[in-house]
Formats: sequence, structure tokens, C-alpha cells
Amino acid sequence: MTIHRYLTLAPLVLLAACGTSADPGATLDTVRMTEQAEVEAIASDDIDGVMRVYAEDAVLVSPNAAPAKGATAIRAAFTEMLADPSLAVELTPGPGWAATSGDLAVTTATLRFASTPEGADAPTTMTVANTTTWRKANGAPWQIVADYNAAVP
Repeated sequence: MTIHRYLTLAPLVLLAACGTSADPGATLDTVRMTEQAEVEAIASDDIDGVMRVYAEDAVLVSPNAAPAKGATAIRAAFTEMLADPSLAVELTPGPGWAATSGDLAVTTATLRFASTPEGADAPTTMTVANTTTWRKANGAPWQIVADYNAAVP
């Protein structure tokens, strides 16, 4: 290989070295703060605050319900949930990770929901295992793209 071929490749090597790297720990802290803001929005019956963290194409999977695909369906699911005056949510964060690219993160949590199911006389409590996939695109705030919740016995 001649020196000219090496010189042709040099700009590509330099461009690759210019990539940015985010601190995964700091990224995860930011995502966790966003997650806590969502829980606070639920606690205050703030549907717009809840929806602020969901991407337009997000998917929400909840126990005992069909998956809600897209912001309109997710808004409807949360509107129904927030209509329950006995609703209470407690989040206990679990492990999570964030990509060094700074644009993708996954969090896990255990959620305890107190609510009154339709037709019930008193509130019941359900424990849910949660895994949430977060995306940050083009300088936009962190948004949920997939929110999976499974009931825990």
C-alpha cells in the first residue's frame, strides 16, 4: 500500500475520533430525574406532564390491558388511570444503563399502584415490574419509546 492510500484514509480516522461520548452515570441520573417528574405528574393528575415524556410513537404495555400504541392511545390509558381518585403510585428504582452515545437509556423499577378497580368497593394494591426504554433525539428532552409493565405476584 502506498503512502497516498494511507493519506486518503487519514481524514476518516480523524472523523471517527471526533465522536462524542457521554458519561453513562450522568445520563442515567438525568433520565431518573425525568422518570421522577413523570411519577410526580401522575400524583398530581397532570396528564400533560405525563405525556411530556412519551414519544409520539411510544408503546405502553400495562397489566390487564391491551398495549397502547402511540401518544393518543397512551393519553387515553393515562386519562382513565388518573380519573381514579384513589390512585397512588410509588416507584422504587432498579438497575439501569445508558449508552455512551448519550441518546439511549433503559431503566427498571418496581411500582406499587393503589387503585379502585371498576366495580370494587375499596382500593387494591398491585406491584408491577417496569422496564422503560428512553431516547434522546437531536437535543430534544428524554422521551419514553417503550414502557413495559408486568404484574408481580
